[in-house]
Amino acid sequence: MIIEPKKTTLAYRCPACGGVPTSIVGAFSLSGDLFKLKCDCGGSFLTVQKASDGQFRLTVPCVSCPRPHDYLLSKNVFFNSDSFIIPCSLCGIDICFLGHEDKVSEAIKYSNDEIVKMLGDYAIQQIKTKENDLNIVDPQIMEIVRFVVSDLHEEGKIYCNCENNDGDYVVDILDDFVSVNCKKCGAKAIIPADSTIAAHDFLNADSITLK
Repeated sequence: MIIEPKKTTLAYRCPACGGVPTSIVGAFSLSGDLFKLKCDCGGSFLTVQKASDGQFRLTVPCVSCPRPHDYLLSKNVFFNSDSFIIPCSLCGIDICFLGHEDKVSEAIKYSNDEIVKMLGDYAIQQIKTKENDLNIVDPQIMEIVRFVVSDLHEEGKIYCNCENNDGDYVVDILDDFVSVNCKKCGAKAIIPADSTIAAHDFLNADSITLK
């Protein structure tokens, strides 16, 4: 009797380009410490790490949150699920797909349709734009950039010319960038948001320096 090695189809939604990289992952692929699924655009990657107790830790990039999400799945869920979908708990968009190849394909198509329904004409226009290798500003990305600025402010990681870094910061969201200004010293920083890739680069920043 021939025993077929365990395998599953794994996919995730790339926050940089919106594509859905997909790969078949077998037990032998995970024999090492780490499996990495990269997007062709080079803007993101998903990792799977096998834990000492046999479970699998997934680190999944998110289209909404500035940092990836970590999930711990049992071996049974990872290899034996027909269709296992992981949404972002904040925005509800499906960010990871796992299971049989045909079921994963169906889940991705359904998720794409739901995103179009959610964003309406904007999503349709974004799809057309990607076909022409252009970029459209995602309103959600703009909001996330503002959230990250606020988060960095609370952590004291926005630096300006004020004494003791005691600035008073204002965030202005414009058509293709976010402006952070200090009302006290006049220093400012311009954060590009004219494409999802530019905005995503900023989401990994650990501080902002105003000049």
